[in-house]
Amino acid sequence: MTAEVETEVEEKSATPDFQRSNRFLAGLAVFENWLIMLLLAGTVLVLLGQVFFRYALEQPLSWSNEAATDLLVYVAFVGFAIGIRDNAHVALNLFERKLGARPRKWLRIGELVVLGVVLGCIGIGGATYLWEQRDVVSPVGIPLWAAFLPLPFGAVLGLVHIVVEVVAVLRGASVEEIVDREAEAGGAV
Repeated sequence: MTAEVETEVEEKSATPDFQRSNRFLAGLAVFENWLIMLLLAGTVLVLLGQVFFRYALEQPLSWSNEAATDLLVYVAFVGFAIGIRDNAHVALNLFERKLGARPRKWLRIGELVVLGVVLGCIGIGGATYLWEQRDVVSPVGIPLWAAFLPLPFGAVLGLVHIVVEVVAVLRGASVEEIVDREAEAGGAV
C-alpha cells in the first residue's frame, strides 16, 4: 500500500481518531476484526458442512445446527462491541444536532452511560447464568457455558469502548466528529 492509499483508508475509517491513536485500542480493534472474521468463516464452514453431509452424503450432522447458532451468538455480541467502537449503530440525531456543543457533550455522555448500564446488566446476567450452567452439557455435547460466554465477553468489549469514548469526550474529543463519523458510516438519521 502506498502512503496515499493508507492515508485515504485512515480518513474513511469509522473508528474515531482517539481510538486509532492508542496502541492497546488499535490492537483490540485488530483482535475484534479478526475474531469476527473467524467466527463468520466458522459459521459458513459449519453450514456448508451441514448441507454437504445432509444432501451429498445423506448423513446429517447432529451438532451442526447448534454449533452454527452458537457461532452466530458470538458474531452478534462481538459485532455489537465493534458497532460501539465504530459508532456504527443506528442513531436518531435530530434532537442532538440542534443542541450546542456543551449540552451535546453531556447528552452523549448520558447516552453512553445508559448503554453501559444495559451492557453491564447483559454481562452480569450472562456471567451469572454461565456460572450456574457450567456443568451442563447440551444434548449434542456442547457445554452450555460455551454458548453463554459471548454475553459477558461481548459486554466487556463493549464496555471498554464505552469507557474509552466517555473519557475521550470528557477530555475534549469532539462529539461532532464522533456523530459525523457515525453519519458517514451510514448509522445516523
